[in-house]
Amino acid sequence: MFHVKRFCFTFIASLIITFSYSQGSVKFTDKPFILNIERDTAIQSFLNKQQDFAGLSSEEKELLYWLNYVRQKPADFNRKVLDPFLKQFPEVKNAYSRSLAKTLSAMNGVAPLSPATKLQRVAAAHAKDLGSKGLSLSHSSSSGASFQQRMEAAGLANCVSENIYEGKLNALETVIFLLIDNGVKSLGHRKNILDPDARFVGVSFYPVKNRAPYYFSVQDFTCE
Repeated sequence: MFHVKRFCFTFIASLIITFSYSQGSVKFTDKPFILNIERDTAIQSFLNKQQDFAGLSSEEKELLYWLNYVRQKPADFNRKVLDPFLKQFPEVKNAYSRSLAKTLSAMNGVAPLSPATKLQRVAAAHAKDLGSKGLSLSHSSSSGASFQQRMEAAGLANCVSENIYEGKLNALETVIFLLIDNGVKSLGHRKNILDPDARFVGVSFYPVKNRAPYYFSVQDFTCE
C-alpha cells in the first residue's frame, strides 16, 4: 500500500495547487492519493541489479520504478494506478487523460530503462541550474545553452530526449502528470516515457528557489 501525500497534514486538502511541465500545466485539489497496489518484485529486482541505481536518492529510485512500471506493464498501470487517480481527482479527467488510458490499455510492454551515470549527471546539472536560480521551466540552461548544446557537451548527440516537470517531491505524481501531458498537443513527455527505443535514463529532483515546496524534476532518455 502506498499512501502518497503532498503535505503532511490532510486538513489542508482544500487547497488548489498547480503542477507544471514544459508547455503545459494542471490544477487539482491538494489531498492524499490513496493507492493500494503491490510492489512489482521483478521490476524492483531489475533495478536493484543496475550498477548506477544504488547511488540515487529515494525519490529518484521511486521515479525509476514507476517509469519502468508503466513501460513494462502499461495496461496494469492504467487499471491499477491511472484509473484510481482519476477517480480520486475527477478534475483531472479530460481528453488528455482519456487518450492516455486508451494508449496504455492497447499498448504492449517495452524494454525497461536502466539508470546511467552520464545521463544522471546531465539531469542533475540542469535541475540544479534551473532550481537554484528559481528560473522557469526550460530546456535551455541559464547561460543560454540549448538542449542540443547541453547534450553535445555531455557527449550525448544521438536519440536523446528530455522531460522537465515542476511540482511536489513525489515520483508517482511526476510520472502521472507527464504521461497525461495536459495541454501538450504533441504529447512529447508521454512519448518520451513510453518510447520503445529508449534504454537508459538519468533522473533528478532539485528544489526551486523561492517556490517551496516545489521541485524541478529532469529526466533525460537515450537509446544507446
